[in-house]
Amino acid sequence: MSSEKIDQKLQLNWQIGYKIKSRAQILAERNMLGQNGMSYEVLEEAAKSIKGVSGLTCEIGLREGGGTKLIIDSLISVNDFNRTHICIDPFGHLPYPLNETQIVTYDYTNHMRNQAMWELYAYIDDKKINVLFFPLEDFEFFNRFADGVPVYEDSKRMMNQYALVYFDGPHTLAITMNETEFFEPRAPKGAIFVYDDIHDYYDHSKIKEYLTALGWEEIIATNHKASYRKQ
Repeated sequence: MSSEKIDQKLQLNWQIGYKIKSRAQILAERNMLGQNGMSYEVLEEAAKSIKGVSGLTCEIGLREGGGTKLIIDSLISVNDFNRTHICIDPFGHLPYPLNETQIVTYDYTNHMRNQAMWELYAYIDDKKINVLFFPLEDFEFFNRFADGVPVYEDSKRMMNQYALVYFDGPHTLAITMNETEFFEPRAPKGAIFVYDDIHDYYDHSKIKEYLTALGWEEIIATNHKASYRKQ
């Protein structure tokens, strides 16, 4: 083989290696799809426990995408493939209700959204999970998709049941209760709700009382998260 052909082969191998690295290693190297909370084992266990329960999975408050990544990884770990997972987050550097008394402006910019979308869709490229992103506030999503989310795969399906919902959006009782009231009648038996930041943000006991009265059972509660299953 001539030196020119050897150089061409080496160049091709380098290009192929670079492409493989771009897909498989860049997220790890750049520490992407990060998490910004605690007690993620509650969410992990919830995602692993819904196998056989029909419906979408959903995260309200995507941010850097770490919660959604954990849900996807957990589903895959128990061979719960071909789910459709939806993410709801407006980004846009908007004022954010941190708790009942504070409205803050975090760095949840459209630049963060662009990074999160690139990282998330690169991550799921070879995985058997369908992910849909809705750049909306929660109430806008509720108004527009009260009759279900259209999912296109071989055919069109209107999906209006939720097997798992992770509530990590604005942390006030009124907003969280409104979210809960939207998803509760759309949750089949066996569905799980997971709530983030349940202490020192709002009175989460009101959410627990509401769900308990409707036949939901608390699975686990930590200082940071709580999960409930519909009986």
